[in-house]
Amino acid sequence: MNVIKLAFAVVPVLAVLLGAAPAALAQPAIAPPADIAARKQLNIALFAAFPPMAYKNVETNELIGIDVDLANYLGKAFGIAVAWQETGYEAAVNSLTTGRVDMAFSLFDEPAAADKLDYVPYLSSGMLPYTLAAHAPIATALDLCGLTVGANRRNGFDAAVRKWSDANCLPAGRKAITVSEADGTPAARLQLKQGRVDAIVQSSESVPYTMAQEKGVYVKIGKAWTSQMIVIAFPKRSAALRDAVTAAMKAAVADGSYAKALAKHGLEDNSLADEIVRH
Repeated sequence: MNVIKLAFAVVPVLAVLLGAAPAALAQPAIAPPADIAARKQLNIALFAAFPPMAYKNVETNELIGIDVDLANYLGKAFGIAVAWQETGYEAAVNSLTTGRVDMAFSLFDEPAAADKLDYVPYLSSGMLPYTLAAHAPIATALDLCGLTVGANRRNGFDAAVRKWSDANCLPAGRKAITVSEADGTPAARLQLKQGRVDAIVQSSESVPYTMAQEKGVYVKIGKAWTSQMIVIAFPKRSAALRDAVTAAMKAAVADGSYAKALAKHGLEDNSLADEIVRH
């Protein structure tokens, strides 16, 4: 995911009452932990500037995105309200471990935090190449060998492209990819528009949103080169909530709500439905 790791204080920004009022849902579809049921509120950390995961409608200031849709589903399943707390990526782990939030969307299953957090996977991420529709056709990823590819150095995609090139281009007897480092994905996209690179790579979950903002401007080149799971994270002490969310996510897969949410945001290729069912 193209995540800029910001460390700033958690600020409550929105509390959304989902569907019918909690009092009207005497028998929630899935029982949340007793302390959360008594509180009648699920506190969730999210990053409100990462479309299509979570972001604000510029006209209404409404919080939207797939994380929002899935959290709304959880709230309805539990029969409680959802309170959003906007945070940065690095601050989210501290917010979880200190109890300021119950759970967080859009984290990665990073081993470094595995001793502090439990994870429920819900989407896949990867490094996906694309180019301008006006560029000479690039049929496959291997056709990028010998070309110049822009990559965000702030999330390590520059090194990842070089690694992919070494593992794929050279063994195929092709020239290595020339990597043009950029200070962020928008900067890499500018390089592409200026004709300074032949293609760029971006987190696969954010590419559909980018393409929707400039229809007909870009074309994907094959599938994502790498794969990593995007997860809902919980502090280790919250096994009961983790298990309740797992049950709710399985229900979302079973009743089609998960697939509907993915289709709404163009994320069908990022589905982890099988992983959710197995988890």
